[in-house]
Amino acid sequence: MQRSVFFCTLLSACCLFSCGEQKDKSGKVVDTPTTGSIRIMVDEGYKPIIESSIDVFDSIYRQAKIQPAYISEGQAVDALLRDSIQVIIITRKLTDDELKFFTQRGFTPPMTPIAHDAVAFILNPANKDTVFTIAQLHDILAGKTTKWSQLNPKSALGDMSLVFDNPLSGTLRYVKDSILTGAPLSPKASALQTNAEVIAYVAKNKNAIGIIAANWISDTDDRGVQQFRREIRIADIAKTVGAEGYGPYQAYLATGDYPYKRTMYIINAQARKGLGLGFASFLAGDQGQRIVLKDGLLPAQAPTRLIKASRD
Repeated sequence: MQRSVFFCTLLSACCLFSCGEQKDKSGKVVDTPTTGSIRIMVDEGYKPIIESSIDVFDSIYRQAKIQPAYISEGQAVDALLRDSIQVIIITRKLTDDELKFFTQRGFTPPMTPIAHDAVAFILNPANKDTVFTIAQLHDILAGKTTKWSQLNPKSALGDMSLVFDNPLSGTLRYVKDSILTGAPLSPKASALQTNAEVIAYVAKNKNAIGIIAANWISDTDDRGVQQFRREIRIADIAKTVGAEGYGPYQAYLATGDYPYKRTMYIINAQARKGLGLGFASFLAGDQGQRIVLKDGLLPAQAPTRLIKASRD
């Protein structure tokens, strides 16, 4: 109830500020929480859900226009700190050192959690070894395990290859910081440019392990996702050998059974009540959280009704 009251109040404030025109020093009308136009940068791993969210937001607020650029997390943060963009959506909060750029100017940008997703591991359909333990996956990512026969002596596959979406992506950073925790990344790892490219690569290469944002395979009602999931297999992760494995699905993110969960944030560096505030309020409010739920991710701000997750 308190959460509902909070977001109703916040959205009411947005509407109030949209009633009056705000102008810059030159007298030009700037954006308000529900009108105008802004550019934002989004970690490409979240392209599916942000595209859906922008479509709904723009249909409700017809005088508003959100213009997204889907790039790597590293590029988005760099643009924010160069003051060439004011709103970004990434997989982490800003660090204390990054926040100094703003606090030295007397401003701390709000960092609003929108959703919880996961880092997913995908395999070629010809690969029958679809369950890894946490320890096995760590050794694969660290380059200690390099051949499929080291996991399964009966495997007919050869040398493993690891493929990420982008050298500056939030997915790669998460693997280094939260899975490897200081251990070096395998020399077998390489990076393409997008999550879609990783899915296509794994679909054609039997020895590959693709590491992607779960958002690209989470919305099972989407025809594009349905096609992706016909082309690859999704690995389950078990705590130990012989234990049950769990995939990067909504229910298992909620229960904590899937270990590689992360949080999606919108960071609004507009030091005024502009369209960045309106979009952040929308994403964290009831309508935005319903989109998160429908998209197969775990809402960060709303209660979740657990259902049985699909298993591949």
